[in-house]
Formats: sequence, C-alpha cells, structure tokens
Amino acid sequence: MGFKTRCHALFFLYISLGKSSHILYTKPTLRNGVMTMKIIVIGTSHAGIAFALRAREEYPDAQITMYEREEGISFISQSIPLYLMGKSDILKHGNYTSVDDLKKLNIDVKVNCVVEKIDFKKKEISYVLFNTTDLLTDSYDKLVMATGSYPSLPLFSGDSDHVHVIKNVSDAKNLRDIIKKENQVIVLGAGLIGVEIARILALRNVKVKLIHPHEHILNKYVDKELADSFQKDLEDIGVEVYLNTVATDLAVNDKNKKITVYTDNHQQYLADDVIVSIGFRPNSLLVRNDAQLGDMGAIVVDEYMHTSIKDVLAVGDCATSVVNGVSHPIYMPHASEAIRQGQIAALNLSKKVRAIPPSQNTYNMNLEGLTICTTGLTLKNALANGIDAKQIFYRNDALDEDHYLEMWFVYENKTHRIIGAQIKSSVTSANEYVNILSLAISQKLTIEDLEFSDFFFEHGYKNPETFTSILAKLIRESERK
Repeated sequence: MGFKTRCHALFFLYISLGKSSHILYTKPTLRNGVMTMKIIVIGTSHAGIAFALRAREEYPDAQITMYEREEGISFISQSIPLYLMGKSDILKHGNYTSVDDLKKLNIDVKVNCVVEKIDFKKKEISYVLFNTTDLLTDSYDKLVMATGSYPSLPLFSGDSDHVHVIKNVSDAKNLRDIIKKENQVIVLGAGLIGVEIARILALRNVKVKLIHPHEHILNKYVDKELADSFQKDLEDIGVEVYLNTVATDLAVNDKNKKITVYTDNHQQYLADDVIVSIGFRPNSLLVRNDAQLGDMGAIVVDEYMHTSIKDVLAVGDCATSVVNGVSHPIYMPHASEAIRQGQIAALNLSKKVRAIPPSQNTYNMNLEGLTICTTGLTLKNALANGIDAKQIFYRNDALDEDHYLEMWFVYENKTHRIIGAQIKSSVTSANEYVNILSLAISQKLTIEDLEFSDFFFEHGYKNPETFTSILAKLIRESERK
C-alpha cells in the first residue's frame, strides 16, 4: 500500500467502511435487578485506559465498554526509539496492559471495530466490526472520547511505499529495516520525534538529511540556544540539517525507486526513504459537527474534561489542554497529559468535583548518552504571553568524567517566580530536575522558595551544591551587574 493510499485510509478510517441495513442493538445491563450506568470509551489510548481504570475504581458496578479500531491496545509509541536502538522487544515491552488484563477488571474491550457515527440525542454509537457489513449500535449514559491523534501529512503528489510515518508497531518495524539497509534517509520535521529518529539513524551509519520549516530545530519545545547546541551534536555525527525549508513534493524514480524531495527554495534532495514527522492532528472527526472545536481542531474541554455536548467527555490527544502561563487552551498531544486527563475525567464523570491542574508541558527525551528534558515555558513563549521573563544559563561538569549538565532557566524578572527550564545533559538522571521544577511551577514558587531545599548532595560535580542553590546565586549575580 502506497503512502497516499495509507494516508487516505488513516484519515477516513471512521467513514470508509460500508453499512448494512441490518442494525443490531446491545441491550442495557441489569445487575441485581438494578440498571447500571453504561460508560462507553471510544479508543484505547493512554487516556482511554487511564480513564477506564480509574472509572472502575470509582464506579465498581458500572458497565464499561471500550471500542478500538486496532487489534492491540495500549501501544507505547515512546518505545519505538528504544526498539530502534535494539534495547527492547517491541512486541513484549510496547504495551502495558491487554484485553485480558482489562477483562479481569470487568472492562469489556471490543477490538477490530470502527465507530462510524454517534447519535448524541439518542445517546447511541454505531460501529462496524472488521470484515463485516452489519451496523451495530450500543447505548451509553456517559461517553468518553479517547480517539487520540493521527500524523500530520504533507500534500505530496507522488506516492511510495518508502515514505513512512511514526505511530504504531508496523511503523517501528519499517524503520528497523531502514537501519539494516543503511539507506539514505530524509526526515521531514525536527520536533522531538524527528530529531530523535535522525540521531538514532545517523549513529547506525544511515545518511540522514533533516528538513525543518522553522529557524531552529525543536522550536516548539526549547529556545534557540539549546536548539543550536543540539543541532551541532547532530551535525557532528553526520546529520545534514536544513532550516527554514519546506518539503513541497516528491517523485519516485520507477527504475531505481529513489525518491526526490522538492523544497520551497527550489532545492532537490535524493533519498531511499522519507520519514514524515511534522506533528499530529487531533482525531475529532466523530464530533466535528456537534462539539466545540478549538486549537488545531481539538475537542474543547473544560477543566473537568467535559465537552460542549451533554454527558460527553474528551481526553488525551483529541482534546485541548490548559498550560501554565498560556492564556488560552492549546492542542498538546503528550502521553503524561493524556493519562492525567483520563484520570481526572473519571473523577468528574457524574459530578464535577475536581478540576485538572494546568500542565507544565514537561518532556523527557532520553537518547543514547544524551538527555534533553523541558518543563514550563521557553523564554520566547513566556514573553509572547506577556510575562516579564528572563533567562540564565549554567553548566556543571563532572570531576573525573566527560559528563556534564547544561540548564537554561526561565524566571519572572522581579519576583523570581519559576517559569520554565530546559536541560541538555549526558546524565540521564538530569530528568529528575524538571520534575522538581514542574511541581514548583504548578505551585507558583520562586527560586528562593527552593534555594535551601533538602535535596541530595551533588557529589561528583565540580559544583556540588544543589541546582536550586546554584540558580539562585546566578540570578543574584546577574542583578548586581
């Protein structure tokens, strides 16, 4: 199946199957003669599973049914880089629960089925099982949309089996084949996934060109200083980086199957494979005519995860998020945010009792011998949201090794309130810092609030003081200049 064909199938998955005049209904469930609450979850993403597990805890007698179009559930796409590094068997470690596990909790999971439409007035869903044409229906008292996201796709006129996205198990296996062949590869998009994949491939003798439409890589996650530093790391291992460049089309040579990628600055680049990593879009197709949609077409939810449709909630990569310091809800597909939303939705299913705390947009990318992690706002985003912010930088080197830690710390000018941090380090434990700072941001703490915290002694570094003490000192020094 070619790239365009696969893209078309992905986007229209919910509406591509035929219907039959035979309509079968699922009967309501009685338990001890009493009608139980019926909860339907569409999607077995991180958010959907988090919701179902917490809902079973909160509502032990409820009937919970999950609908999933894939055969497997709970796939951890974050395991793909580990799989490509040869550190995990994706078939064993790519899923953290199963249909059988959920069945033991009396959670029914229907896989290999597509929900085609929802009647919000009747509170019914209609779905079709794979390889059948019967249109089945099921009713609900509460409906949870956990339909996730799909990869953003360029509008190329060319078609090739050697153009790949990064989303599921089959995508991971395709990328493993690329490594074995040591082909020439073009990666489109230098977000977290794009740079991660580019680095992994380059370290395995694959010639990589990384094409990105913005002025620096990782532009949604870090400021230019860290981005430039990491770009140099990529270039040192052979990755060719092309910034302010948009891939506009591709063509396939019928004889040798080589792919030519055309760009907006009239350049042409040749490759054996193209990996598309230009972001994700919310899968809000089922509710597009009924629910309020927001940033990027994501389903707008309130702080209790309720949508504009009565008795319908939305969680995870199909829904909006509230981020600390950002004035409006945004689309932020992120695994930890999805799990938070799923759990909060379960608490607020019948009654709005607990609002979700704003996200700090905390990320961690563990590469081979390198960690990049972030929390809060970048300096650029803080200033754009009207915050009088400043940034300081510090580096701490190990005493007897080549290990180091670099941090770009963002704070409010007069109050010293913690706004955000970006870390690049050869020590994977550096990600502990962003978790601490994420909590501090959520509590609106200043660096002085943390300066004398009882954190562990940083033995092995040239400066063994706690990182919060170092940051407080650097801010004082900057203000004396």
